[in-house]
Amino acid sequence: MHRTYPYPLVSPIVEQHRLYVLQASSLLDTPPDAALDRIAELAGEVLKSPIALISLIDETRQWFKARVGTSMEQASRQDAFCAHTILGDDVLVIPDATLDLRFAQNRLVLGEPKIRFYAGAPLRTRGGVSLGTLCVIDTEPRNDFDDEQRIQLKQMAQLAMDRIETLRDIAFVDPATKMLNRARFSEDIRIVFESRNSGSSLDTIAPSHAVIIDVCSLSYLDQTSTAVGVIAADRLLATMAARIEQALVGNTLYRLGYARYGVLVVGGEAAALRIIEGALQAFDAPLMMKQIPIDLTPCAGIVELSRLDEHTDVLRALATASETARRTRVPYRKFLKRMFATQERTFFILNSLRRALLEDDELRLVYQPRIDLATRNCTGVEALLRWSHPVLGEISPVEFIPLAERTSLMSALTDWVMDRGLKQLAVWRKQGYALKMSINVSVLDLQQPRFAVHYASVLQTHGIDPSQCEIEVTESSLANDAVPVIANLRKVSELGSVIAIDDFGSGYSNLAKLHLYYASVLKIDQSLVRQMLNSAQTRIIVEAIVDLAHKLDYRVVVEGVETREIYDAVTDWRCDEAQGYEIAKPLTAQEFEAWYLALQR
Repeated sequence: MHRTYPYPLVSPIVEQHRLYVLQASSLLDTPPDAALDRIAELAGEVLKSPIALISLIDETRQWFKARVGTSMEQASRQDAFCAHTILGDDVLVIPDATLDLRFAQNRLVLGEPKIRFYAGAPLRTRGGVSLGTLCVIDTEPRNDFDDEQRIQLKQMAQLAMDRIETLRDIAFVDPATKMLNRARFSEDIRIVFESRNSGSSLDTIAPSHAVIIDVCSLSYLDQTSTAVGVIAADRLLATMAARIEQALVGNTLYRLGYARYGVLVVGGEAAALRIIEGALQAFDAPLMMKQIPIDLTPCAGIVELSRLDEHTDVLRALATASETARRTRVPYRKFLKRMFATQERTFFILNSLRRALLEDDELRLVYQPRIDLATRNCTGVEALLRWSHPVLGEISPVEFIPLAERTSLMSALTDWVMDRGLKQLAVWRKQGYALKMSINVSVLDLQQPRFAVHYASVLQTHGIDPSQCEIEVTESSLANDAVPVIANLRKVSELGSVIAIDDFGSGYSNLAKLHLYYASVLKIDQSLVRQMLNSAQTRIIVEAIVDLAHKLDYRVVVEGVETREIYDAVTDWRCDEAQGYEIAKPLTAQEFEAWYLALQR
């Protein structure tokens, strides 16, 4: 059923588009602007008119952005002279409204402000869409409005439109790329949701989906800036934006972040997927920077807008989908509401972890014994963090440690473990337990310039000799060879502590580089240990690692010794130490003491 309008239109489709652009301009019902007020005053003075208005023509009303000579803030569109002006390109002049059949019975002619003379010029965007008018009004008929005054009115209308475009650009355009920015994306999404919720006719041409193109991660940009310099990295961002624009020509692009771009899609999921395909293909060839090829692996997220209840959820949904795609190494992911549940749990865990660090009854340490396979004596323990959440119950470190590593909480957690663990070690050493303690540290900890100094301070506080402590760092975290990390490992080694490479063989194995990390202990990854009894190839790999490690003078520790069969196998291969459930599960301090005394007996 077609909608009928009580005022003139070029066509309903053109009007729907015009209203959409007006809503997207975010000008309606905004505070006064001094520059536009001055233009209205100037129009009244130059054209000798008591009333001058800068008005915007909404769906059912004429709203005055600037006004001189009237206290009215708006009028019905049905009565608005300006509703006729926006239909053309030229100035509309009504010398005497009482003699014009279109306006003789108009309420603004018969009643206040008793319009007789009217002259209006349309306010057109750069794209040719009329948002409203600049008009002058008199309560007396006038036949002296000549061509020069028409030109003056058009020029002042252009000044007003320039100011409106400037306001739009300041608020909604990214200075670096000249694309629409994140604020404009959010505003456009708000308009889409409002039109949908109100049942407005705008909904028929509104976007159905939103897409985000995440060209590269922020950490990758940081690495690039370090490698090629900030100026070159800025050029890279500009080149990146240009390539996106070229690939998606004809689509309105929003810059949502340093290397994130958004598109609102009309035409359903198929159209959204075509946009994603074009954007991803744009980076098949590397970007060149200082004659260095920069390979980028973009990923994308897509959300169907009708599946979300609030406009404020759209950006969050897009970011969640694209981050999931990057994490799972797929080109794109569609947003599903269950992703929010995962995200909310993540947020809850991180906020709870801050509190848990200050409490005494949530975080705790358990200790997994490590034995010498030749003597069967316990040589030490690995301090392992556990968390009993008052609402969520036991939260696995496999879940909360990677989350903490994304934030500054990781350093606080490491400090907590180091302090509590070394305090317990001091107690055991006084009781005559000849033990070492292994403490896991994150590469984020080792990137802190004063980590080694802080570590030495904690050792001194608890009276622990550095040789009685082993620092474990995962093999994968050392892949980037960061200078501060290697410097801290050197200082820890010089203190007299042992450096152990944890999870060795998990995918980044390089025995030739281990000397860079001052390590003397390799801990074979559990995944290899579990596979080796069922895979001849894996068994050969583990045997080769052990043999080569011994030739390079490393001590080999096997993790994940869960069965007697594995225990016997790694003993036969001359591994040095082992830990796992076949030996002992992680124990509380009291449980460990009982286990240790039983072993001694």
